Amino acid sequence: MDMRAGFDIALARVVKVFGAAQPHHAYLFANRRAARMKVLVHDGIGIWLQRDA
Repeated sequence: MDMRAGFDIALARVVKVFGAAQPHHAYLFANRRAARMKVLVHDGIGIWLQRDA
């Protein structure tokens, strides 16, 4: 996944791979070198995306 992508692209990737974003689950995305990461969290109410600073 392109690390410049927003939550909509990350969520689409989760849905493509797992079928749906499950409540109370976190999905970790890393670049090829594992130098940058993003975490997509579905808290049961909404979607939250955090990227490294």
